[in-house]
Amino acid sequence: MDLQLIDHGSGTPLLLLHGFPDHALVWRPLLERLSGSCRMIAPDQRGYRQSSRPDGVEAYTMEQLVADLAGLLEALELPCVHVCGHDWGGVLAFALAVRRPDLIAGVVALNTASAGVLQDMIWNDPGQRAASQYITRLRSGEADAIFCEANVDVLIERFLGDPRQRGLLSEADIAVYRDAWTQPGVWQAMLAWYRAAPFDVPASDALPDRASIMVEHDPIDCPVLVIWGDRDTVFVPAMADALAAVCPDCTVVHLLDAGHVPQRDAPDTCASLIANFLTEHPIPAVQRN
Repeated sequence: MDLQLIDHGSGTPLLLLHGFPDHALVWRPLLERLSGSCRMIAPDQRGYRQSSRPDGVEAYTMEQLVADLAGLLEALELPCVHVCGHDWGGVLAFALAVRRPDLIAGVVALNTASAGVLQDMIWNDPGQRAASQYITRLRSGEADAIFCEANVDVLIERFLGDPRQRGLLSEADIAVYRDAWTQPGVWQAMLAWYRAAPFDVPASDALPDRASIMVEHDPIDCPVLVIWGDRDTVFVPAMADALAAVCPDCTVVHLLDAGHVPQRDAPDTCASLIANFLTEHPIPAVQRN
């Protein structure tokens, strides 16, 4: 598995994991602000942009995605890192912390949650169940006609129109997204993440059948920082506190004026919070080296 990689800055290693439908350069606001504080390693994940894009939904299971990250850290000879994840990248960050705790010194979560917390919120919070209906849409056959390389202009407006209008994305940023979203088969690969995901999403007005699915819901033993943009329309703000309930060492910071991508909406605040977290939770030299 070949992963396209940004390796920027020096100091404490920080693995940055993007979500759907982004790529490594979604971290540009942090790359610009934290280069003197840490070494930031930001891959384009499996199926995205220039990284390897295997065929078939079975190639995008949680086990495969976590194995990619463990393999990447081994290739870079990094025995222990902090990991920062947004959206889908945060789900993977928590999965990595559970399955390979030896690799992870701390987790920074930006508008994301562990798979277990997300599943519980879909089942138990009507607002989150309604908001999560997009997962069902992305899994449907109809999604293939909408989310495809030929529809890139519509997709740019759909996903990037608002931050573009607010001046948070430059035309150079948009050009990178256009290139990433017109790679052959890229949308099929990105949709495969959802089609392989272990989430049960009942209809908004349906009662969940909890016996039909088993979801990992282990506590996270390392320190956790949750940065939450309260204007998110993908995840409800209560999810941040639900996440804190299963993380024994967790700090939650709500950003009232940020949305689903807080590192874009409030980059200075996010960078400061992350830099302080890394300082407060240093990686022991024997693990770092």
